[in-house]
Amino acid sequence: MHRVIVAGGATLVRDAYAHIIDGSPTFTLQAQTPTFAEALTFLATTPSDILLIEAHELAGVPPVATQQSLRQAAARTRVVLLGNPPTDLALLVGAGVTGILGLHLELDHFFTALDLVSRGGMVISPAPTHATSAPLSPPALASLSNRERQVLALVPTQPNNDAIAQLLGLSPLTVKTHINRIRHKLGASSRAHLVAIAYESRLVTPGLTPHAPTGQ
Repeated sequence: MHRVIVAGGATLVRDAYAHIIDGSPTFTLQAQTPTFAEALTFLATTPSDILLIEAHELAGVPPVATQQSLRQAAARTRVVLLGNPPTDLALLVGAGVTGILGLHLELDHFFTALDLVSRGGMVISPAPTHATSAPLSPPALASLSNRERQVLALVPTQPNNDAIAQLLGLSPLTVKTHINRIRHKLGASSRAHLVAIAYESRLVTPGLTPHAPTGQ
């Protein structure tokens, strides 16, 4: 059973998600807190598997403070935001967020997303509508080879290079080499930055099921 904390949002909405999670055969409600700050206090003493935060909890909070709090949470559990975040994708991914779920997901898709996150994947469904500070230009993406595009498309949904290698029939060392080349070509500062680029450029269509792109 995966333990879930539900934090923030309107009481009735939070209660509804808590009820749904607690009725699942694979997830259990560990706690629900009125605020993200109270969830952090809970996590300081109690291990958990997923922290589900209502995205509006981040509204009005300076970016530096938001990153600090999210990193603190991500150091203890997997962090999922519910709703449209009031900040850009690169900041969230860089802070350790591994899920952003729209408010209109069907129930089975909601649990599929949580399951993927619990296994180390990343889910962004649908894509956040907030504009990022440095969107990728098409010419930059055009500099990638077909194989490099394949690798970049899998970075957001696969937990590590071994998983990407298995999907593409490559060695983990080859995947690592591709990722280093992609970072150099795109000027990406980190793997988290590559995740943001993959979504911002629409190379990855927001959804729940990762696929290996075709072509060489």
